[in-house]
Amino acid sequence: MTKTADKNNINPIIDKLTDALAKERLKGYFGTANATEKIELFEKAFGVKLPFSHKVFLRNFDGGFIADKEADSLILIGEFDEAKNLRTRFLSIDEIIEEYENMELDDWQRPSWFDGFYPYIPFCITSENEKLVFVDHSLMTEESFVYAAFHDTPAYDWIVAADNFTDFLEQFFNSGGNPDIFKNDAVINPEDFLEALNERKEEVRNPAAIIKRSTAYLSLLPDSALTYTERANAYRDSHQYEKALADYGKSLEMEPKFALAYYCRGSMLLSIKKARQALIDLDSACQIEPDDCLYLTGRADAFYELGKLEKALVDCNHALEVNPHFFSALSTRRQVFLALGETEKAKADAELIAELLEEDE
Repeated sequence: MTKTADKNNINPIIDKLTDALAKERLKGYFGTANATEKIELFEKAFGVKLPFSHKVFLRNFDGGFIADKEADSLILIGEFDEAKNLRTRFLSIDEIIEEYENMELDDWQRPSWFDGFYPYIPFCITSENEKLVFVDHSLMTEESFVYAAFHDTPAYDWIVAADNFTDFLEQFFNSGGNPDIFKNDAVINPEDFLEALNERKEEVRNPAAIIKRSTAYLSLLPDSALTYTERANAYRDSHQYEKALADYGKSLEMEPKFALAYYCRGSMLLSIKKARQALIDLDSACQIEPDDCLYLTGRADAFYELGKLEKALVDCNHALEVNPHFFSALSTRRQVFLALGETEKAKADAELIAELLEEDE
């Protein structure tokens, strides 16, 4: 980053905005400041950090915009959303969470080589419906540039709209809520700041870190069956099986047809030598999604452990009809063939497995 934002510099511009709104020199529509706990939970849940100055802003204004005459006239006739969309608007912490999660799920503009926590945090939507974003602040000693992250523009061509959030807020205030984001046409590749963040990739997969993030996420969004399953998997990987079972149970209470939760619980039960219980869950997963190769192979593994070799073979063959190169099904079928004494077929599967491994190298 080229310009350090003094952590205290944000306060004078917040004071000016507060005063202008109070004295109605500007007509603004801003959220009530109650974002502190959600900011902390957002950062814990997703493993990222917002710039300090933006967090100070959110603690004063939980999102909002300044209206011009056109927007205000729309608000007077009850068209608030239409009015809001005409203006550059700050996202509330709830909107940041929703938008960030959508971008993360889509891997939007994530470089193929980057394995860390999703690095781009949206905080503002322009009147042209384009995002303004920060780079994750976790390892930065200086505040992130404000990037104009346009839909069709690759990240390396994003324009720097401001040197930091404090500068952007000042532009926002001085322009009456309609800053010219093209005023500064500098292009500084945000990917230049991702190499250090990529070193945190082990935290993405670490079970203890997953449990911590999932717990924070569930404090924000307690109805996420997927997150309960993800935390259950982390408990499983930490050998905390009772806690894992409790979370799988909560996930399935929320979504009784959640095949993935049945599969994960069944796989865990199989790993701790409870094959009969495992088979019930793995069969449930296959009943819900009968052509899923992973679930079919999981049920085949349970049949194999229970000595039901012909049934295991049927499931492996079904999976391999769907995907002839599905590695796990080939591996399980090889074991089944060996148990059935069909060594030539087992050898053929072993050769195909070796070929697939060689192709992956």
